[in-house]
Amino acid sequence: MEHETLRRGRPPRKLIYQRLSEAVAELKERMGGLPSPAEAEGIWTSIWYQEAHHSTALEGNTLVLKQVKALLAQGRAVGNKELREYMEVTGYADAAKWVYGQALDAGEWEPTAPLNLTEVRYVHELALGPVWEVAPHTEANEDERPGSFRQHDIEPFIGGMTPPPWVEVEDDRLDIVAFQNRHR
Repeated sequence: MEHETLRRGRPPRKLIYQRLSEAVAELKERMGGLPSPAEAEGIWTSIWYQEAHHSTALEGNTLVLKQVKALLAQGRAVGNKELREYMEVTGYADAAKWVYGQALDAGEWEPTAPLNLTEVRYVHELALGPVWEVAPHTEANEDERPGSFRQHDIEPFIGGMTPPPWVEVEDDRLDIVAFQNRHR
């Protein structure tokens, strides 16, 4: 069954969670976890550029890595792209920085629930808020602003991934939060 699913496209969510759990356990066991930003600033910055570029490119953003680096490092919009594309990258990068900071600045603090739905919504607002201000989604209603759940289905992404139906989105987010809290 697993091989059938892999031939048709993305692997099942359960398999992705299992692989992630194994990778996190191996990282902690073999390396003691990730280095702090102070220990590996260049690595973290490179990861940040790559992540902002690849994650926004998955959804159709056409900025190349060099343009993303210039935008994030120098605040310069290099190229002749729509403002929306630059705002997508900066919003995503700001959200990623906030998440990195939460993960690495926790120190000895051990919360009972390290991730909650309010934080997921906040990260969504950070990531999509800037682009929403200049180019709100044309099919979204006022209740679907960044930080809220969508209330309509959307088209498949350029790479072919089909987002889940809107009625499943909130439950999917709750599943992700529960998974993260079990595997911290």
